[in-house]
Amino acid sequence: MLEIVTVAAVTIALLVGSGVWTNARYARFDQVPAHYDVGGRATRVAPRSFMAWFLPVLFSFSMFGAAVLFWIVPPEMQNGDPMMGILIAAASLLGGQGFVLWLLSRWAREQDTGER
Repeated sequence: MLEIVTVAAVTIALLVGSGVWTNARYARFDQVPAHYDVGGRATRVAPRSFMAWFLPVLFSFSMFGAAVLFWIVPPEMQNGDPMMGILIAAASLLGGQGFVLWLLSRWAREQDTGER
């Protein structure tokens, strides 16, 4: 049980940290991309402070919910090791946030240099 709580807490801390970092890193922009097309180009923008926190908060609630479910659902009703499920959830959420930050860094570089 302690392992699940630890993984969830570390994941949430990293997500919150990414929100702090994103808001500070891109402070020079009032608006940042809120949506990207399949080619990775920004198609809509939103206020930076909202976008810096939207996914980290959403993903943190998802991680918390997954940890609570792994904790309250009896082991005999879980198919496999709960630790594997929480690790997969953590990797997926952190990977998704990393991908969005990568897209944002590409967009910011285009804004700074005018390149595509």
